[in-house]
Amino acid sequence: MAKDRRIKYPFFLIAGILLGILFIFFLISFIVEYRPVEKEVVFVPDSSYTKQYSVLPDTIKIVSWNIGYAGLGDDMDFFYDGGTKMRDTRERTLLNLKHIIDTLKKIDADIILLQEVDIDSHRTYGINELDSLAKAFGNYTMAFAYNYKAWFVPLPVTNPMGRVASGVAMLSRIVPLEVVRYNYPSRFSFPTRMFNLKRGLLSAKFLTSNGDTVMINNTHNTAYDEGGMREKEMAFLRDFLYTADSLGIRSITGGDWNQYPPDYIPSQAELSNPYFVPQMINPRLFNDTWKFVYEKGKPSLRYLDKPYSEESLTTLTDFFLLSPGLTAGSIRIVDNRFVTSDHNPVIMDVVIENEK
Repeated sequence: MAKDRRIKYPFFLIAGILLGILFIFFLISFIVEYRPVEKEVVFVPDSSYTKQYSVLPDTIKIVSWNIGYAGLGDDMDFFYDGGTKMRDTRERTLLNLKHIIDTLKKIDADIILLQEVDIDSHRTYGINELDSLAKAFGNYTMAFAYNYKAWFVPLPVTNPMGRVASGVAMLSRIVPLEVVRYNYPSRFSFPTRMFNLKRGLLSAKFLTSNGDTVMINNTHNTAYDEGGMREKEMAFLRDFLYTADSLGIRSITGGDWNQYPPDYIPSQAELSNPYFVPQMINPRLFNDTWKFVYEKGKPSLRYLDKPYSEESLTTLTDFFLLSPGLTAGSIRIVDNRFVTSDHNPVIMDVVIENEK
C-alpha cells in the first residue's frame, strides 16, 4: 500500500501544478481583458492642423480593404477556417505590407478605410503596420481603433497566436471634425470573450462646402458568430445611421461586413463551408432610399481553408452603404488575385451634392 501512495503523490502534485498554472493564466487574462468603452474619441484636430476643418470635395474616392494584417497572402491557409497555419514568415509579411502600401498609393483615394491592421501582434512579429502606413501617407490624417486586443490567445494549442493588438484604421486627405469609436453590442460568451474580438464602428464627421455634415464609417463585423452577434451589430448600426439621418447628417459606411448585401445571391458552396458562413443582411433593416453598393460579379474575399488557387472558393463581404442624398458614381473591386490579403480592395466614387 505504501508503494501505491508513493506512485500517486507525484501524479497529484503534477496535476495540481498544471491546474495552478491554468488558474493563473485565466486570472491574468481576466484582469487584463480589453474592455472598450461605449464611445471613445480617437481623433480631434489641434493647433498643428493649419486647415482644421477642410471640406469634402463634391466627388470623393473611397477605398475599403481588409488587409488581413499583411499575413494572409495567397500562400496562406488559416486554422480558424479549416487550414493549419497561424502566421506567415516575417519576410513574406513585410513583403505583403509593402505591396499593400504600393497598391494604396496607386489607387490614390481621398479616404482609405482599412481593417485588420496590426500594431503589435505575435502573428505579425511585432511589426507596427499603422506606423508604416503613417510614414507612407504623411499628408493624410490618420485615426485608429482597436477591434482585437488580447495579451495571449492560446489557440492553436501547438502554435498559439499569442499577443494580438489589431484594429481598423481611417486615412483621410480631408481633416475630419472628429473621429469616434462606437462599441458594437456583440460579445462572445465567457471565457471565450477574453481571447476574442471586441468590435466597434470607426466613425468620422466631415464638413461640406456649404456647412453640411457627412459621416464616413469604417465597419468590420463579426465573422465567427455566436448566436445573433451580427444581427445585434446591424441593429445598432441601423439605429445609429437613422439617428444621424434624422439630424440631417448623411453617411457612407464601408468595410468588411462578413455578410452579403440583401440582393446578392450566393452559391450553395459559399453557404456550405463548415468554418465560415456569410449571412445576408436583413433587407428590412434599411428602406429603399438607402443603397448597398458593390460591383456585381466580382468576389472580394477568398476562403482560407487552403492556399489560393483558381479553384478557391470566393464570396462577397466588402461593400458600401449610402444614405439618402448621396450618389455612387462608380464601384469597382481591384482584382489582386489575393496575393497580399484574403480580401481584394473595393473602390467607390461618391458624389456629394450640397443640400439646399
